[in-house]
Amino acid sequence: MADVTVEDRGLVRVVTVDHPQKRNALDYGSLRRIEEACAAVPRDGVRCLVFRGAGDKAFCSGFDIEAIPTGPQEGDRPDLAVERTMEAVEAVPCPTIAFLNGSAFGAGGELAVSCDLRVAREGISLGMPPAKLGVVYPIGGLRRFLSLLGPARAKELFFTGRPVEAERALRIGLVDRLLPAADAERAALELAEEIAQNAPLAVQGMKRILRLLEAAHERAFTPGERAEVDRTRRIAFESRDTAEGRAAFLEKRTPRFRGE
Repeated sequence: MADVTVEDRGLVRVVTVDHPQKRNALDYGSLRRIEEACAAVPRDGVRCLVFRGAGDKAFCSGFDIEAIPTGPQEGDRPDLAVERTMEAVEAVPCPTIAFLNGSAFGAGGELAVSCDLRVAREGISLGMPPAKLGVVYPIGGLRRFLSLLGPARAKELFFTGRPVEAERALRIGLVDRLLPAADAERAALELAEEIAQNAPLAVQGMKRILRLLEAAHERAFTPGERAEVDRTRRIAFESRDTAEGRAAFLEKRTPRFRGE
C-alpha cells in the first residue's frame, strides 16, 4: 500500500508520496491522504505546499495499474478518485510546487501539472500513456494539460503516449525549472520558502484571481456534451482494448489493439 507523509518546515509543508517499491504509484488510500493534506492547509497556516516522491527514481508513476479493474465496475472508479484528488490539489489556496525528483507518468504527471509550479532535476521524463492502455483520459486532466501546453503539444503528448525528456519538458513549459540532481531539491525548497515569506493574503489573492482569469476562457459543457463525454469514456474503459492494454503492461509486451 502506498503511503503519504507530511512534514512541515516552518511555513512550508512537504507532502511525499512514499511507495518507492512501485515507483511511488498511487492507490485509493494515498489519494485520500493527499486530499486530507490539502484540506488541512488553511487550518494550519501553510503558505506553500510542495509535493515530491520518495527516493530519487520517481516522482510518481501514476495510479497502480494492478489496482485498476477492467470491464463494468461497482463502487469508486480509479479515474474519479484521481480527479477528486487533483481538484483538491488545484483548490489549495496557497501556491503549490511539484518537485520532480524523478519521472512522472499518468496521474503522477497530472499531479505535477495540477500544481502551480514545477521544479525538476535533470534526467527525468514525463509521460501520459492512456492511449497505450486503451483509456480516454478525464476532462479535468485534459484541461490542465491543454491550459499549460496549448492544443498542439497537449495532443502530441496524449495521442502518442511518448515520454517527454527533461530538456524538452523545459522548452515547452511542462516544467518551469530544470537543475542538476545535486541542486534541484534545495532549489525547490528555497523557492517555496521565498514564496512563503511574502504576504499570504496577497499571494493567495493573486492565485485566486489568476485561476478565475484562466477559467474565464473555459466554456462549461452542456448536459448533452457532458453525457457524450461520459459515454465515450465508458465505451473505451469497458472495451477489450483496455483489458489488452492492462495485460500488456503487466506482461511487459507490446499491446495488440483491435478497436473493440
